[in-house]
Amino acid sequence: MAIDARAPGLTRRSVDDLADAQREPDWLRARRQAAWDLYEATPNPRRTDEEWRRTDLRWLQWESLTPSTPQDVVGGVPAAVPTAALSPSITVLVSAAGARVIDVSPEAQSAGVVALDLAEAARSRPELVRDHLSTTAVSPEQGKFQALNAALWQGGALVHVPRGAVLAQPILVVACGDAALQQPHLLASLGEGAQASIVEWWADSEAGSPALVNGATELFVASGAQLTYAHVQALALDARSVLSQRAVVGRDATLASTNVTVGGRFHKARVEASLVEPGANVVLNGAFRLGRRQFVDHHTTQEHLATDGTSDLLFAGVLDGRARSVYAGTIVVDPEAQRTNAYQNNRNLLLNSGTRADSIPRLEIMADDVRCTHGATTSTLEPSHLYYLRSRGLSEAQARELIVEGYFEAVLDRVPHEGVRDVLREVLTGQTPADRDAAGN
Repeated sequence: MAIDARAPGLTRRSVDDLADAQREPDWLRARRQAAWDLYEATPNPRRTDEEWRRTDLRWLQWESLTPSTPQDVVGGVPAAVPTAALSPSITVLVSAAGARVIDVSPEAQSAGVVALDLAEAARSRPELVRDHLSTTAVSPEQGKFQALNAALWQGGALVHVPRGAVLAQPILVVACGDAALQQPHLLASLGEGAQASIVEWWADSEAGSPALVNGATELFVASGAQLTYAHVQALALDARSVLSQRAVVGRDATLASTNVTVGGRFHKARVEASLVEPGANVVLNGAFRLGRRQFVDHHTTQEHLATDGTSDLLFAGVLDGRARSVYAGTIVVDPEAQRTNAYQNNRNLLLNSGTRADSIPRLEIMADDVRCTHGATTSTLEPSHLYYLRSRGLSEAQARELIVEGYFEAVLDRVPHEGVRDVLREVLTGQTPADRDAAGN
């Protein structure tokens, strides 16, 4: 799906029009305007930039991007999203028209969970938004796409789980729409000692798919809180997407984050976790399944800023057809972050000779009492494994699929919430999107 190059491009007026339409407070308008100034001042990503060295952006014409219109209303959660299987405590539907809370369970109501359209929250609950939105997690200073989202996000959601609240069922946030440019923004925070699961799902609306999704996700996990978070990118195979995701994790808090990518022609994700207080514990998971000419680029950062922190990362991908992936991960240990324990592992399984997977692990260690290691593997199907399974009566296609299913279990076993884990398994091993493009990969 091409962006209409004849349409007028984004301008500073677009920022003011959006702030007017959403009746935003002066502080948010000023924040958007400052982000726009950074967007204009920031050069476009180039192949000479380390982060973009292996990523081709020639398809993107910045001057032809246009803002979404408030009339981009989505009727309901797309059928492809497994709402029944997740049995969410809260369901939030996000489009360019804003966020709508569709359902809230008695459990979530009694726990005092806040779920609001982000623009509305800026007006009615500024104490939950002002200090966090586009400041210390995903800020416009981080790059061109981040500045664009901070200036012109449209369709945002606030989720806040108050201190001590415990939710058994996940909160589901679905971002969808068919506008050419979609810019969802999720701001989620857990108070001290809270426990919850959040599933963010990028899907196509029933009317079609966007040309470009440029989303931002900001997660704040306060002292002693426990958050299970999952992001699913299941867009149509002609969509392109960019994700900026960062978690800020407090004292003795725990985050288990999982990013699953199966859709889109192009997906670029910056996945970061910052352990800002002692005793923080982070598990970062990633799984992607690609075919045809799909391209995925993951850049991860495990940032240790305080003592006694633990981070453990595992990203695993399966590539078929002529798909390509890039993984670049960095472990950063601040001089004050003594007794850090950090691990990073990237695994790739190539099902076809036309695929390619690049893996670039990095360590930036500035403390001396640490344990930091990394590993990367790229492998192909073992003929003896296929022979064994076929000798038991399976077809070659069934044998390959069984091996792929087993390959993802190493990642799925690290997802704490059983219901979320089962849904992610179905995404990775089910026949989606588009039935693996009619089984042609």
